[in-house]
Amino acid sequence: MSLERLSLGTIRCVREVLASRSVTVAAERIGISQSAVSQQVARFEKLSGIPIIARNGTKMTVCSDEIARLIFAMMEPVETMRCISLGKEMGKLRLGLCDYLAARHCSNISRYMDLDKEFEIRIGRPSGVAGMFNDGELDIVMRPLFHHEGEVDLMVDVPLVWVASHAFGPRLGDGRSAPIPVVLEATLSPYSYYAERSLREAQIPYKVAGRADDNLVRMHLVSAGLGCTTVPKFALDTLPAHAIRAVAGITGKSCIRFGMFYNKKKVQFKKACRIFEAISEYMV
Repeated sequence: MSLERLSLGTIRCVREVLASRSVTVAAERIGISQSAVSQQVARFEKLSGIPIIARNGTKMTVCSDEIARLIFAMMEPVETMRCISLGKEMGKLRLGLCDYLAARHCSNISRYMDLDKEFEIRIGRPSGVAGMFNDGELDIVMRPLFHHEGEVDLMVDVPLVWVASHAFGPRLGDGRSAPIPVVLEATLSPYSYYAERSLREAQIPYKVAGRADDNLVRMHLVSAGLGCTTVPKFALDTLPAHAIRAVAGITGKSCIRFGMFYNKKKVQFKKACRIFEAISEYMV
């Protein structure tokens, strides 16, 4: 172990590679060559004895999430001191928004721009922004909670509604109807979990007609009549009304929990409450 021989420049290179999952992007952010970045990563791994990244063809994966979080945490005070020494203002807080919530804010672009003035906004699927927060790439994140997660301090229940094309009209209630076709996400998703649970609890037969993680693709499948799907009620205004409508009568009331997570070292609870209230105002 020769950790004392590691420079801040080496650690910064490693941090940028972990953040972008790309040597090319890391080199562009730092302003050095790709070979220099690769050399610094190799130097870190040699001196520390800790593998950082693994390559499988063109795909790059992080070897240890715990080490990644430590490196991000190490660089935070360094970046703060650099801003102070250069007389610069501290950077914006990094805010992660899940896909439907971001679409809701973008439906009124001035509302989105108000957020953009205060935060560096990053948008992704629930699992994506959750991972970014856990890796230290976000200071605040607002997303739906997975079914296995407990309650958090800042949380709101949001109704889920079923949507389908205007031509969609399944027969329900007699127990002999054909299973309802549904379109779900391809990977672990709070939306899909609660959609399937509500159908099972209502004892409504269904079949999965398609899976797609991309919301735009999923809505194209729904508008084409492949099946129905669920969205948070606040997202209805973001859907094309000429192609997709809310469907009544499939299940009773079903809700999904949205929660805010924040870095308590950078954001005080009072400020987190203010941010939560500003964002959740457009969710109910």
